[in-house]
Amino acid sequence: MWKHRQIVTGLVSAIATGIASNAMAASSCPADCVPPGGNGTVNIDDLLAVINAFDTTNSACDHVPDNGDGTFGNGIVNIDDVLGTINAFGACPIVSGDFPGFWINGGSCASEPSIQIHAYNDDFYILRQSLCTNFEGPFMYLLFGDDKVLLQDTGAGGVAIANTVYGIIDDWLLANDRASIELIVTHSHGHGDHVAGNAQFSGQPNTTVVGNSQSSVKNFFGITNWPTQIVTYDLGNRIIDVIPIPGHQSAHIALYDRQTGILFTGDTLYPGRLYISDFPTYVQSIQRMVTFTEELPVCWVLGTHIEMTTTPGVDYNFGATFHPGEHELQLTRDHLVELLNGVRDMANAPFIDARDDFIIYPLNPAFSSFGRPVVDGHGVADSLR
Repeated sequence: MWKHRQIVTGLVSAIATGIASNAMAASSCPADCVPPGGNGTVNIDDLLAVINAFDTTNSACDHVPDNGDGTFGNGIVNIDDVLGTINAFGACPIVSGDFPGFWINGGSCASEPSIQIHAYNDDFYILRQSLCTNFEGPFMYLLFGDDKVLLQDTGAGGVAIANTVYGIIDDWLLANDRASIELIVTHSHGHGDHVAGNAQFSGQPNTTVVGNSQSSVKNFFGITNWPTQIVTYDLGNRIIDVIPIPGHQSAHIALYDRQTGILFTGDTLYPGRLYISDFPTYVQSIQRMVTFTEELPVCWVLGTHIEMTTTPGVDYNFGATFHPGEHELQLTRDHLVELLNGVRDMANAPFIDARDDFIIYPLNPAFSSFGRPVVDGHGVADSLR
């Protein structure tokens, strides 16, 4: 009886002081304790879980106090955890970052690095392979959790991607007073310009390279119902949602990073030519991402190439190794919705459709109102980007 009276008293007190306040919530959102790993929002389910776990030990809902070392709680769920959950009600805080003023664009091959490294924030790095090394100029992403660091894609080859990544990891370990961390190498999809650097990571210590076939992706992430099942992957206090999105390529996935609110869409959506190999499946995949993000904060949508110029609807020639006046890398959820509406409107007669910020590009379309070449396999034998 005393326990429940204490809980009710705490609830009344918290409500009286305003439950909307979440200014003190930790960036890792420890109050989001259910389902396991959280869901990006502190809500009534979390509050009920704290109440049901009251006076228990070793509970994920023991999140107060913040111990200042990346850990939370004091070993027992008590009234402080109840009040902490109430005060954190709402969407989990987003960790922000910034983009560089300029991406290397092939304009000065004698001086620009083969890989540009940009720290979006302390725990998220964006890498761009130089167009001077490969016309694809792909982007790669490195996300740090407490226990693991995830690399999405290894580039188009011909660059020291492993040395670059391990160098970033070494610097991060030093800055965080850590001895080691496990690297997980995964891929947006299996096309050559995203997996060519895999061999550089094979056999390296503290490194797991995920295969790029659909079966390998399913087995690693525990996806049993492809492509409709969305699963989570925990990097350690950093949950990544893994979303199957075939249509461009059969093993394609998107990642949603709850910490930054960024949706990584690979070659399915980026400022460029969106090559579609399986149109009906692609439409379903876009719908899947739109539905999944409907109630989530999406700060940015990041793909893996830039092929558009700053002139609306104008792209670079295929194979161009110099991109003067590039479009920004970052798109928004509005672009995702625009893409969904665009492909839906095509129904059973897909065609090449140049929008301001991307080009819907079904392969082997019945017709093209823009007079673009009808291509098979992305126009080249070794890649269907």
